[in-house]
Amino acid sequence: MTRPDLSNWLDPDHNRWSLRNARELLPTGEVAAPAHFRSLGHAIDSTISNMTFESNSGSRVVSEFLDTSRSDSLTVIKNEDIVFEWRTPGFAENEVHLIFSVTKSVTSLLAGALVRECGLDVNAPVTKYVPEIAKSAFGDATVRNLLDMTVSMKFVEDYTPGPDVRDYRYSVGWYPAPWDAPRLHDFLASREKEGEHGQRFRYLSPVTDMLGWVTEAVSGMPYHRALSQFIWQPMGAEFAANITIDRNGSPRAAGGLSTSPRDLARVGMLVRDGGMGAVDAEYLNDVYTQGSHEQWATGDFKDVFANGIYRSCFYKPGVDPGVVMGIGIYGQMLYVDRPRGVVIAKQSSWATPDEAVDHDDAYLLCRTIARSLS
Repeated sequence: MTRPDLSNWLDPDHNRWSLRNARELLPTGEVAAPAHFRSLGHAIDSTISNMTFESNSGSRVVSEFLDTSRSDSLTVIKNEDIVFEWRTPGFAENEVHLIFSVTKSVTSLLAGALVRECGLDVNAPVTKYVPEIAKSAFGDATVRNLLDMTVSMKFVEDYTPGPDVRDYRYSVGWYPAPWDAPRLHDFLASREKEGEHGQRFRYLSPVTDMLGWVTEAVSGMPYHRALSQFIWQPMGAEFAANITIDRNGSPRAAGGLSTSPRDLARVGMLVRDGGMGAVDAEYLNDVYTQGSHEQWATGDFKDVFANGIYRSCFYKPGVDPGVVMGIGIYGQMLYVDRPRGVVIAKQSSWATPDEAVDHDDAYLLCRTIARSLS
């Protein structure tokens, strides 16, 4: 195989390598791990591999589904124990994998830690922290609008890619960019408003990059260092993670984090367990208990979950109580079932980025496994 480059790294012929080697293609900031990681117990449940679940194409066996769906890892935690762990051949336990928009959920956790550590006010105007964007679409938005994706601006999230996503990826360095392409902060500051904020859920990834800019302003440090200090270290991560950065060092806080499978599961444990003293406990309680179904029902993904809510960069399917999720293109998923004590982390390298049926099958897989562990 010819080594991928920025012109083709997301193509299906290359992405099974490139999603595990993003730092070989892009500049990154390292999210340092602590000297001592949080150990996990092992109570392997061998029945999970042979379990069946009802997918959109009929009954599937878990092991067969993982082998044939371009999955790369599946890690299942029950309470404090790993009960199932699967990785595609050649994927070592210390390797990291790009998690795309599950990064949004991690950025939300960093914001929740800064509520506790630095007094971040989630109801404040964005301009309180980043006055430079006063004349942009974000000029009259609040941090809460960023967290709940209720900013209304001119942008179309089209992964074919459409012109907006193409220019966006130029700005973050994910595509070979023209010499005069704006960098991420300039791209954000140039966004134009389209309608009123706070009315409905609009899935616009640059909104979470704006949240990443807020976290840097509040913490006074680069995103990757803040994430290490306030999340990775107290969570007891086993391995360093990394976040892609643009030519100015600005993070792709909406989708650029690469992490090992077990550390992604540890993120889910932090969400399940009330923040572990790192994230403000009330902030996380709000994720589980608050949010507007009306904003969802009139929003971009209203047909995905009939009773859904999006709160602080987490999806709430509205099927099993106490379940929250992070979802990313190319098959990334973090599934947290708090009542059952279950966390499931899934990483993949799908051939296409955003097929609804594939996302739904991954959700049905995780839901079935979690329910079996009641």
